[in-house]
Amino acid sequence: MKNEEWRIETAAPTLVGAYLRRVVQRPRAWALSYGVTTVLALGLALLMALAWSPLTRYPAFNQILEKRSLDLLFDFFSLEMGSGGVPWGVLALVLALPVWVLARLIWTWLEGGTLAEYAAAQTLSWRAFAQAGWRWFGVFIALNLTGAVLVGVTGGAALLLAVFAYMLAPALGWAVAGVGLALAGLFATWIEMARAVALTQNERRVFQALGSAARAMVKQALPLAALVGGGLALYGLLYLAHRWLMDTLPLRWWLPALLIQQAYTIARLGIRLTRQAGQVGLLADLR
Repeated sequence: MKNEEWRIETAAPTLVGAYLRRVVQRPRAWALSYGVTTVLALGLALLMALAWSPLTRYPAFNQILEKRSLDLLFDFFSLEMGSGGVPWGVLALVLALPVWVLARLIWTWLEGGTLAEYAAAQTLSWRAFAQAGWRWFGVFIALNLTGAVLVGVTGGAALLLAVFAYMLAPALGWAVAGVGLALAGLFATWIEMARAVALTQNERRVFQALGSAARAMVKQALPLAALVGGGLALYGLLYLAHRWLMDTLPLRWWLPALLIQQAYTIARLGIRLTRQAGQVGLLADLR
């Protein structure tokens, strides 16, 4: 794919708001994200149903669910495995991990086309969208693995420090946990910005992309904080509204509950895509 097909326009600088509007003006990425999310969620739900449904015929299993006891649940599984039971359940649980890995790979490919779509001066063709996904697939995989290591190490260290600090003073433990959570969020944002930098600047070297992303985060610190913070606030409000509606509806109203769940998923994806489009706009504003 030629770079001209997805390169951001440089002749006339565009306001960040214009990039945010591209989420709605170019709905292909939103629709594909929803479709992929729905299909993979149905696949995982089917695997979980296969794992749990054979166990519901046991009165003891139903009592364990009512008591919500993990110890009894582990004992139950040990007995069933020892007697050769729940083969389908075990197979379904084993397949859940490959399905999750497949989902992450599909999301990585889709993100290449999504960022290219928002960075392009014109709407991409389907071929150009797919080629952008393949072009940046390896680079984004490397960046995602780097981010997973950073977040994992930061989270693990913060958890250990928080436990020791909590033993000294509960307030100190919560403070350490909060700092660790903030650092993990900062690293996650850094990786997101690095993916946007790699695509918009045609930078396939991982460490150079990370360095450019760090410099861009410093230069655009306030707008980026507003973009990420606003998205998190919307996430929180959306989650509270979703939980209130789901808890209010009677269990027999399954169709309204299903529609609410789907609307929640669509809105959540929209917030995520808006953040990505905004990051592309912030990088374009530096040029």
